[in-house]
Amino acid sequence: MLTKALHSFLACLMVLGSTLPVCGKTRHHAKPKSLAQQVQAILSDPMVARAHWGISVVRLDGTPVYALNDKQYFQPASNAKLFTTAAALALLGPDFRLNTYVVAEGPVDPAGHLHGSLRLIGGGDPSLSGRTYPYSSHTEFSPDALQPLEELASQVAEKGIRALDGTLVADDSLFVYERYGQGWGQDDLMWDYGAPVSALAFNDNARLLTVRPGVRAGDEVIPAWDPALPDDSTLLKNEAVTAPMGPQPHLGLDRQVDQRLLRIYGSLPEGSKQQEYGIAVQDPARFAGQAFVQALEAKGIPTSGLVQVAHRLSGDTTDFTAETHQPLTLRPWTDKQLPFSPPAGAQIVAQRSSPPLGQLVTVVNKVSQNLHAEMLLRILGKAEGDDGSIAQGARVVRQFLISAGVSPEDFFFLDGSGLSPQDVITPRAATTLLLYAAHQPWGDVYRSSLPVGGVDGTLANRFQTSPLKGRIFAKTGTLAEVRSLSGYLIAASGRTLVFSILCNQHSPGTDTTREAMDRIAEAIAAGN
Repeated sequence: MLTKALHSFLACLMVLGSTLPVCGKTRHHAKPKSLAQQVQAILSDPMVARAHWGISVVRLDGTPVYALNDKQYFQPASNAKLFTTAAALALLGPDFRLNTYVVAEGPVDPAGHLHGSLRLIGGGDPSLSGRTYPYSSHTEFSPDALQPLEELASQVAEKGIRALDGTLVADDSLFVYERYGQGWGQDDLMWDYGAPVSALAFNDNARLLTVRPGVRAGDEVIPAWDPALPDDSTLLKNEAVTAPMGPQPHLGLDRQVDQRLLRIYGSLPEGSKQQEYGIAVQDPARFAGQAFVQALEAKGIPTSGLVQVAHRLSGDTTDFTAETHQPLTLRPWTDKQLPFSPPAGAQIVAQRSSPPLGQLVTVVNKVSQNLHAEMLLRILGKAEGDDGSIAQGARVVRQFLISAGVSPEDFFFLDGSGLSPQDVITPRAATTLLLYAAHQPWGDVYRSSLPVGGVDGTLANRFQTSPLKGRIFAKTGTLAEVRSLSGYLIAASGRTLVFSILCNQHSPGTDTTREAMDRIAEAIAAGN
């Protein structure tokens, strides 16, 4: 009896190799869901189904894996930085550096008296700040934001200059005076992430405003700027008061476009923690000049305290689209810096070089730094195009992307950071670029500049408990109704895949879309 039962059991196991007898019935194993089925299931959630989704996935050999609306347009948000930084690395090289100069405009007598002005000339260096390089797991800042300017002031003093007749001229004319990209939202311009662009940029063209409660209820709150400047009291209108202990802070900030005066209103409970806000400056060159005056005086070089600015206004009347679509021959860039000659009759008395471009790009992509991306765009226009302007930078990026195999109909950029809602790309444009980059000499630098899931940058708090922790290298993107994630991931098979997941028109005020995006990335990795 035992032998017959055993034979019967083995026979059941062998039927088609895919059925098992259960209580006299046969149950068929469900086939694993395909990637398309998994994505469809994720996107069927009513909280994400209303949004517009686009996905492209390819292998490193170019083999397509999956596509959804991959030829349709999407706002990329900060995924635009992938295109700007790739162009910069490809055309300028990871070792390229940007210089800031101080020139003395006039003779210096034996007593160290400069009979003329000092000119601080911006060279498009985004690193004039307390930020430390190279980037290491998170952004670190030294306590002294003035340190780079103090280095320049020390060099001026070492040249024997002890005083000057003229003023301090803050010169940002390397770029055309175009502070903002087309379509940038008015409500973004007050904050540090919407800081105006300048060839002379100091402290990311922003300042930290701290507001702490007064001693007792009814007192005015106590605001403070970092770094502090002599005219700070003229920049604030303080209407906020200290509230009795207990309620939540109810502080408000308001500054009208192109107005310097910042209004603080509302209340802050006594005994509560101070509130911190990153506030954009209005005129970056003047801001840098004022800070440099402080640095000079700290080195024993008195000035009048007056700062003149040297902006260069645009004279370009060409239609933006027509200008960016003009063909351009990209020339090999062998120099490691832009050429510079001091104005006639002037001499260089101080100079500071930026970290290499590879380190600058890492900060751009890891923390999604808008200002730095915009400066790189204009540097590209200056180095490879006709001028340091938005249009010429976009023209250079466009020509580079076409040379990299991206269809010219698959993208349109009006800035370098993705802050413009008028930027558009297709998902396949992103994967085409990423695939191209992976096979270039600068490809490792590019990939290592991307946030790592669960580890650093804008992905530090995502994929923490996911199989993709430490195995996904991707650029994030966020605008009001835009989420994006594009880059590389190491699949369960060990194979590296290139992917782009773009989402537009999602429900605002919820993380459901981002969660769906992460689940899609995990599904891509699991089945490939």
